[in-house]
Amino acid sequence: VLADDALYRRAELYENKLKDTTKAMELYQELLTNYPGSLFAADARKRYRALRGDLVN
Repeated sequence: VLADDALYRRAELYENKLKDTTKAMELYQELLTNYPGSLFAADARKRYRALRGDLVN
């Protein structure tokens, strides 16, 4: 599925280039909701939790 890839890349762009963590979190959450089986899901979950402030091991 190309849509999950595009969504993940958009979230990365907002997080890393635009420094808009709120929008990045929304996009990571959208990916997790709409594409739970995506190859990007595990990393999106990790990035979402890091942005939320959870301690990530």
